[in-house]
Amino acid sequence: MTKHAVVTGSTKGIGRGLAEALAGRGWRVAIASPSGDEARAAAAEIGGGAAGFACDVRDAGQVQALFDGAAATFGSVDLWVNNAGLALTGAELAELPAADFRQMLEINVLGTMQGCQVALTGMRAQGRGAIYNVFGAGSDGQPVPHMIGYATTKRAVQFLTQSLAEETRGGPVLLGAISPGLVMSQGFLREHARMPAGPERDAREAWVNVIGDHVETVAAWAADIFEANDEHGAVFSWLTPEKIAARQRDEPGRDVLARYR
Repeated sequence: MTKHAVVTGSTKGIGRGLAEALAGRGWRVAIASPSGDEARAAAAEIGGGAAGFACDVRDAGQVQALFDGAAATFGSVDLWVNNAGLALTGAELAELPAADFRQMLEINVLGTMQGCQVALTGMRAQGRGAIYNVFGAGSDGQPVPHMIGYATTKRAVQFLTQSLAEETRGGPVLLGAISPGLVMSQGFLREHARMPAGPERDAREAWVNVIGDHVETVAAWAADIFEANDEHGAVFSWLTPEKIAARQRDEPGRDVLARYR
């Protein structure tokens, strides 16, 4: 039986990768972006019955319209992935423009909360469904240099997910989260390009080559989870301390960034 998914923020980056991975397994996927034209173009490129929808996750009405549109197009929404996010990095909090911090809060926190609320309500009415939130740097509560704004929002998403999992335990909707690690998305590459050449950038690139991964690698892993997991409240982490240690030991010449130079 064909299953149906909604992935927010899915015209590029890890969201696009998740949509492509699911479509490649026979899912019909709703592609969502603030630009309806971009979403429809991406859906056409992905194929497999994908459909594009305009949705700015900061607007509750647009989030509701996304669920309603996907349900009307596909017949149901079996999976909702709160992927839409924004990372504006490189500055200490004292230097972070207020508009940047507000934008990250609205997209990463408010957008995820609204996505959870809308999807939960719709899936309860269906009697089934699964919602996954996407974690990021800061979700584990560890300080992240020059990323305090973004990391604060992702810590909030972790708390939201943990709390909502308890609130919905025993119900018909499964709640979970994935932590994809450092993915070579357009957003990461954009922020990395802002860093001036020098020893600090060299050291950063050496570490990125240890912990970074291509979009399609992580997307395939996440799609496996979406299809197989039945544990409510589970959090799945791609980049574990054991994986980092193994790469440092076994892959000293690993160069993920080579593809993007």
